[in-house]
Amino acid sequence: MAKTSYDGYQVLRTSALTAEASAMLRELQLTTNSIDFWAEPITGRSADINTPPELLASLKEMLASKGVEVSTMIEDVEKLIQETRPVAKTAKSEGKRYAMDWDDYYDHDTLNEFIEALADANDFASIIPIGQSYEGREMNVLAITKAGPGAPNIWLEAGIHAREWIAPAVATFIVRELVEDYAEHPDYLDKINWYFIPSANPDGYAYSHEHDRLWRKTRSDHGSILGCKGVDPNRNWGFHFGESGVSHNKCQETYCGPEAFSEVEMQNIRDFVLTLDPVPVLGWCFHSYSQLWLWPYGYDYGAYPENYKEIQQLAIDASDALYAVHGTVFDPINSADLYPAAGASDDWYKSIGMRFVFTTELRDTGRYGFVLPKDQIIPSGEEMWAGFTTVVNKVLEDVQ
Repeated sequence: MAKTSYDGYQVLRTSALTAEASAMLRELQLTTNSIDFWAEPITGRSADINTPPELLASLKEMLASKGVEVSTMIEDVEKLIQETRPVAKTAKSEGKRYAMDWDDYYDHDTLNEFIEALADANDFASIIPIGQSYEGREMNVLAITKAGPGAPNIWLEAGIHAREWIAPAVATFIVRELVEDYAEHPDYLDKINWYFIPSANPDGYAYSHEHDRLWRKTRSDHGSILGCKGVDPNRNWGFHFGESGVSHNKCQETYCGPEAFSEVEMQNIRDFVLTLDPVPVLGWCFHSYSQLWLWPYGYDYGAYPENYKEIQQLAIDASDALYAVHGTVFDPINSADLYPAAGASDDWYKSIGMRFVFTTELRDTGRYGFVLPKDQIIPSGEEMWAGFTTVVNKVLEDVQ
């Protein structure tokens, strides 16, 4: 299968949109599959639009007619993809238990090898296979259960959107620190059990490595007459499913699927998470991009959980701690304030009783967007570790 080329594609950024302009772009979003909104068209915010060369002139003209100014964020998307392509190295270097490092991006198998190596090296850690993806890839969870039965559980999910490569990279950076640097924070493992899935959408992630760098969805077949594949896995969860921010067009990026949990990957994660006892005190979803620290709910404006004040405060405190590391600004906001979108995993995690639930949208704010250079992995990990420790310390305050 040929690789998808983004030759001549540009990512355009609009000025802050008026209500009229955002309505026009939303209409465009629903009616065409040829332009890809990297940042949604929202009144008062700018939109980022990955645009094919043949539509650049007409899109700019259309925007100008509504008084919208346009700047070019990425001059040549294909060039950026080529410049940031991973250097294939799957062999373990001398004396290392895994090939994974944080100087580059790695595929699904290397992510699984990494968590298996952590499990092999630590008697308190194990691999729990939770099922296979649509195309038969293994979905494995790293369980770190030094704290033992009855201790609080924490659930970490990365890679649900395939093209957001920085998400599994930063999540594994954090988990490595958690396990291998145990002596620096023994309470983190002595008093809390951890469960981590590095690759929540293995088929999509593989497809983004092998065929289409900007693939977002799963790779399932729902009988599209145009041959469009996949469902947006972060619109497929069974809580207020399909109510907002989704498409029912199988070719769209936000196609929510024919029904909640139509995707086997989401069924696997749901079924596993429901076995965790006690219900995790914290659920965490790693995404990119925008530098946001999002808290639930996301399905509608003003839909806040009962304990939203403590969740909101913790998002603020964590963003402050993150900022102190490299001066990176994360905005702590309610998910729906960005734009309402139903059927996301974080809303579902909150709905089953998790006390704290966050979605962190990692670097950057659009200079590179989803195609973030690999030299930003380590600084992203370092700053996120600071935000992460703020959250974990809060959880520990309540562990007697």
